Amino acid sequence: MSPKRLVLALIAGLAAALALAAPASAAYDAHLDLPYDLNHATTPLNRLDLYTPTGAAAGDNRPLVVYVHGGGWIRGDKSNRIADKAELFTSLGYVFASVNYRLSPDPPDTSDAARIRFPAQPADVGEAIGWLDRHVGEYGGDPERILLVGHSAGAQLVSLIAADSRYIRAFAVFPWQIMGAVSLDTDAFDIAQQAAQTENLQNRTLIWNAFATPAENAAIPAYYRASAVQWASAGDAPFLLVTGRNPSRIAANQAMATALKQDPADVLSLPYTHEQINTALGGPGDTAGETAAVTDFMDYALTAAIPPTLKLTRTPGRKVHVKGRKATVRFRFEAKKGIAASYECRLDDAEWTRCKPPKRYRLAPGAHTFRGRGIGDRGRIGPNKSYRFRVVRR
Repeated sequence: MSPKRLVLALIAGLAAALALAAPASAAYDAHLDLPYDLNHATTPLNRLDLYTPTGAAAGDNRPLVVYVHGGGWIRGDKSNRIADKAELFTSLGYVFASVNYRLSPDPPDTSDAARIRFPAQPADVGEAIGWLDRHVGEYGGDPERILLVGHSAGAQLVSLIAADSRYIRAFAVFPWQIMGAVSLDTDAFDIAQQAAQTENLQNRTLIWNAFATPAENAAIPAYYRASAVQWASAGDAPFLLVTGRNPSRIAANQAMATALKQDPADVLSLPYTHEQINTALGGPGDTAGETAAVTDFMDYALTAAIPPTLKLTRTPGRKVHVKGRKATVRFRFEAKKGIAASYECRLDDAEWTRCKPPKRYRLAPGAHTFRGRGIGDRGRIGPNKSYRFRVVRR
């Protein structure tokens, strides 16, 4: 069982005991309505709110949580239900940002060809992340450790951005800076499917309004590009997929998990309504353990992203005596810090090659240097660990 799945299994079994109560008063500093314009095309919605632990200062290098609100891509605001979330994450030592983005017409108006629609929304969120990359250090945040959280339409946006890096690369942010993504109750991973469905015409209208009508999509394809499930892969940051008890929504989240090469059984289904999933995060009424699931996942994601540091647990002596032509030496090792998905070894001037403990060599007399390193699950290479020794004849 993966570390994340183990965490979620424990949470499911102890949900009532894991409910979190919100602190009585805010213990953070709020920096509100910060414009995140980087391309000289700002609008009143291109702004974010930043919440920092009281006393946070430049150089603290605190992980950054970026939250994206829902609202059908037509309404909502960065301040909606945000107090409990700001309290939660700043109390845990994070810097917390809540982001606005341009919205499509409300009520929907698909007759307006010039309306705000895809890719404006993910481009705005990508720009906000780009602004944070450049400026969050001034507030004590670490732009190289970013966690994304979104609810509903916001969950569609963070899922797409975590799976398709073009929206952050456009603002010189690298995919490895995204440590993990939390999707709270969306089924909009496959926009083409959502645009064609007939079960929920109101939802289909929102899709046409925010992304494209079928005619607009035929002229300039949007559905495929906007579908996180089309871009998801095992190389993406880990996802925590949270949903309610709606069977079709659970199926959509399981399909996204499969595309990510995660276990569909890890999708967290909670006994909450759509809006309750939003209010439960950090809220005093969270009796099902959503808050604990999210914060434990973030701990896991940050740990998994640490470049693993190798510890040698068994080595030959510094001087290895041999009677014959060659000596057999063995090295055992493990990840001391971080989680290693694999290891690489190198002897003397040879090339790095994949290896696993115990690593065995047959060596002629002479001076030798063994080097080993761990590799994280997203390809982050940890520091080299070296060991010098000599093989000598008796």
